[in-house]
Amino acid sequence: MLIEIEKKGQTHIFEAAPEEKLLFAGLRAGISLPYECSTGTCGSCRARLKEGNLEIGWPDAPGHKNLKAEKNEFLMCQATAKTSCKLGVPSKIEPFRDDDLTPLHHQASISNLSMLSSDIMRFEVNLDSLISFHAGQFFVLKAPGIDGYRAYSMVNYEVSTNTLEFIIKQKQYGSFTDWISSSDRVTNEIEIFGPLGKATFHPDENHDLVMIAGGSGIAGLMSIMEHGCKVNYFDSHKASLYFGIRTWDDMIFVERLNSMVKRFPNNLSVQMVASQESSDSRPPESIGKLSHGYGWVHEVALNSLTLGQENTMVYIAGPQPLVDATIRPLITEIQLASGMIRYDSFS
Repeated sequence: MLIEIEKKGQTHIFEAAPEEKLLFAGLRAGISLPYECSTGTCGSCRARLKEGNLEIGWPDAPGHKNLKAEKNEFLMCQATAKTSCKLGVPSKIEPFRDDDLTPLHHQASISNLSMLSSDIMRFEVNLDSLISFHAGQFFVLKAPGIDGYRAYSMVNYEVSTNTLEFIIKQKQYGSFTDWISSSDRVTNEIEIFGPLGKATFHPDENHDLVMIAGGSGIAGLMSIMEHGCKVNYFDSHKASLYFGIRTWDDMIFVERLNSMVKRFPNNLSVQMVASQESSDSRPPESIGKLSHGYGWVHEVALNSLTLGQENTMVYIAGPQPLVDATIRPLITEIQLASGMIRYDSFS
């Protein structure tokens, strides 16, 4: 089906395959449609139906709460076209960066599942061909028999690879979590789409980095750290990672992080911040060269920043309350320009 979008005198036309989400069809056609989570949660990809017929998809998607029914608004990440359609998109359609990568559909398989902590599982997704992505990006995954996609940031980074490394926090009533945990999934084929996301790292921007992660939000920041290490970025740029956990038992990637800090001891630092440990508790010896702190990770990180924080890009990754609690003081108290803050909203 042909989809037409008119925006400020410009017309964007792309073709959507049967049952393909309109957001995915537009993005793979090279049109920079607005989105954040791409899974129905945030509502950033809202559009208005002017002509044609749609299947709106997941009716209980949280992103529906701010849609205006009287204007025929819907979520592009959930909707599929039943006929050719004309749409309006209220948000600005920003141009892609010159080095942005076109997201595509892929078939893949799962391998190497393991538990990193009591509630965080690591797994790999394997493809038949090589793909590329920017550090900090994510893919959306769809398992057979489960409605909708789930967004996960890559932990690893390579210029091109056929293996994507992910972590997933096990949640009660989480359908994808239940699916991947219920039996041997190595032989199961899944659908993935990407790469997606704008919380990306580009060495040519030449910023110092402050990275704030909560729980499984560490995934995308691990990818950024790995890319930085591969190009020796931390030889000449400072970077600080603040990793929020509940207790010392929740520490993951300790060995990898220690290896990075040992390689760039002058410019790279990592602090584990435990929210449920008392100040007189001490982390296990396995913490190695990593420092530690207590309380809420965003408060610890914000206390380390100085007014203006010149030439520093701040990355935030984790639960939406963490992201929300960090952005406002970064702008109002630290007086950081909004363009120097990067995050993707998944929750």
